[in-house]
Amino acid sequence: MKGLREYFLDKTENISFIELKPNSMVFIKDYKIESDIPLPLIIDELINEIKEGTAKDEVKVSAIINGMIYTIGADPDFKHCEQYKDILYHYDEKIEEYILYIGLKKINENAFEEGIVWLRALYYINDKNLMGKYNYALALEEKARRLFAISNNKMGNLFLNRSTNVFEEVINENPNFDLAYYKLGYHYKNSQQYVKSSLMWKKYIQLGKDTELLDEVRDNLESMQDDITYEEGYNLILSGNPNEGLKKLLPLKDKYVDWWNLFFMIGLGYRQLGMYQEAIDEFETVLDFVPDQVEALNELGLCQAFIGNYSDAISNFTKAIELKPKDYEIRCNRGMTYLQINDIENAEKDINEAYEQCDTDEITIACKQELEKIKSMA
Repeated sequence: MKGLREYFLDKTENISFIELKPNSMVFIKDYKIESDIPLPLIIDELINEIKEGTAKDEVKVSAIINGMIYTIGADPDFKHCEQYKDILYHYDEKIEEYILYIGLKKINENAFEEGIVWLRALYYINDKNLMGKYNYALALEEKARRLFAISNNKMGNLFLNRSTNVFEEVINENPNFDLAYYKLGYHYKNSQQYVKSSLMWKKYIQLGKDTELLDEVRDNLESMQDDITYEEGYNLILSGNPNEGLKKLLPLKDKYVDWWNLFFMIGLGYRQLGMYQEAIDEFETVLDFVPDQVEALNELGLCQAFIGNYSDAISNFTKAIELKPKDYEIRCNRGMTYLQINDIENAEKDINEAYEQCDTDEITIACKQELEKIKSMA
């Protein structure tokens, strides 16, 4: 699959170069261009001039300037881009304003593919130009939306993630750029990063002045409060603080009777606390909703093994392995359970296969060492 770089590099097909005669030169304002610097032109512009009957024998300086801008946007790694930047600033000290104006004009006049190249050019000409950077992020977001609309989700996600990164650059450069916080709130919300979304929107409430947008943000914060609480809870559990995590999650349980992810995280919290029967109840509820949930089968097997219910534990590990045969951790868990019932043959099969799949994992190594220890004592 193409990445963003390749997407923009394809735009270079719309560029043609004028090669100066050896030892000749041209001047753009007071900048001397030697013969070793090719002068780019945008093919579509030339075609339009021909169609409109405005093409002349002499190439306009403005056409070369536009070609340089377009080239930087399409391929910022092109070997002459730094020289093009010098030429642009010599041509017009306010060239950045011109690029932003034309880029936005093209987007607003349904020439989106050209417009995004111009905005990308401004980004690479001066990444400290925050209005340029902000509008480039907006264009990336719009491109992502268009790709999602035609079900090109992989490419759409690449553009959306890049848009998020550029918005983040904006607030890193200027912590008071309110609209970037507004946009990032939606980006984080859509990627289910509710805590980060909340932080962005709370910052926007501090900085924003648009009454309509402020009301919109407050409504969003209120509607996703439970999602924020859930994220806070599972982060606490995953970081080894199950007591505090369960305090966050348990109040949500009666409100969301079919949210299996919630039950899974509660079960994980109970397991960390050694409350195995309570954890078993939660994981069984998960499997009522999603019978093939591999992680729940594995966690259920662990809890059953901890309370000595080895037969059911092996059964659930086996179901999980059938669904995910390359998961060496689950195979290790079943192997160690076989060890508990002194089934050395099956334990050896599982643990050795897990070790072959990943001989650098600490748990796998520990399981193999325990197996060898027990075999040596037999």
